[in-house]
Amino acid sequence: MTSPSTFHPPRAFRTRKEIEANPYPRRGELDSSNADRLLAALPLGHRDWKRILACILVKHGREHGTRNKQVSNQTMYERPRFLYRFFDDLHRQTIYVRLDPRCLGNRHVEAMIAIWAKRGLGAGTIANYLSVLRVFATWIGEDPAIVRSAAEYLGDDSAQAHRRQVADEDHSWIAAGIELAGVLEQIRAICPYVAIQTECSRLFGLRPKEARCLRPHEAVIPRERANPRDRDPNSLATHYLHLDQGTKGGRPRDQPIETEVEWELVRRAQALVRPGQHLGRPGYTLKQNTEHYYRVLRKVGITRDDLGVTAHGLRHEFAIEKYKQTAGVAAPVRGGSAPDREVDRGARGKVSRLLGHARRQVTSAYLGSPRIALSSHKEANQSDGAASSMVCNRPVGTARSTEELTSRHLHHFEDPRDS
Repeated sequence: MTSPSTFHPPRAFRTRKEIEANPYPRRGELDSSNADRLLAALPLGHRDWKRILACILVKHGREHGTRNKQVSNQTMYERPRFLYRFFDDLHRQTIYVRLDPRCLGNRHVEAMIAIWAKRGLGAGTIANYLSVLRVFATWIGEDPAIVRSAAEYLGDDSAQAHRRQVADEDHSWIAAGIELAGVLEQIRAICPYVAIQTECSRLFGLRPKEARCLRPHEAVIPRERANPRDRDPNSLATHYLHLDQGTKGGRPRDQPIETEVEWELVRRAQALVRPGQHLGRPGYTLKQNTEHYYRVLRKVGITRDDLGVTAHGLRHEFAIEKYKQTAGVAAPVRGGSAPDREVDRGARGKVSRLLGHARRQVTSAYLGSPRIALSSHKEANQSDGAASSMVCNRPVGTARSTEELTSRHLHHFEDPRDS
């Protein structure tokens, strides 16, 4: 019998007459107009799933899942890679060897969940995959609720069903015993541009990409020009740092420049580059600057394997520090006592704005909050249960086991050694 590593479903070829009667445009020649024509010419159930998926991506690949805007370049890069891999695995490793992408349904997602579970993928990875599939469902005219939550496929007890959204330990550099000044000296000796980016991440809580894209001469704006949402009435800052390049989701924000240490950093950044220039290494593209940044950090040991921290740990340190300044007590992740509820909410709201997040609950990943995490988990289960009731009669949390999913959807092969 054929082993799983050598099994390939039969390919479908068009005859010369079919090709001459209805030639397909090349992948690079596809646009929204001929993509529609090609999809109309390919009936549902057609075997050329790669061309069908290419047409769908040409039509919808730039669209945001819920808003009327274009997604980031990173998302446009990752979506096709995932979807092609998803359907290729579905055709090769499950019983659905001839599935047209336009016919995607819940049972196909269920089959892939079984494969992901056997591979040992993390809860966050599975949740991201399901999110992409919900968006894809809207592209093909289906209700996104056909893609249920991971808990409904794997069961509430599965560790792969719930991502960890609350910090249970301090991920900052100082908690790992790393002295920022000493690391900055090593980084500065290798590349001053990476050093200044690292300082911006610590003092202003910038993401590495935001620090690379920062133009320090143009970013400093007076308080009157700052976004009213970001103007803190309790802050005495006369100027703000305007961030509009490299931000998550393209959301601009303004950071107050409050201390002399922050002003000194801004002046050094302006002295390092010319007006109009970003803090990335001159002559490098954004991708090259990104690779250079992490390459320099690896040289000084800033990796999870070496010193046990990452560049993101500086944002954790920034968030924990701002929470203590606002709430008056240490963050829960550092063993701080719980402040008044309104004080806690206000401090978390401020930290969320400074970090560039739209939801206050995200701060739990930096500060820790078992109480808020528990309530959020219950609310998520209730909302997921309401959505899933439209597509499945099975109660929430009573999903089939991985073995049962495997027996229903995956190919079974006889091992020749058993004969």
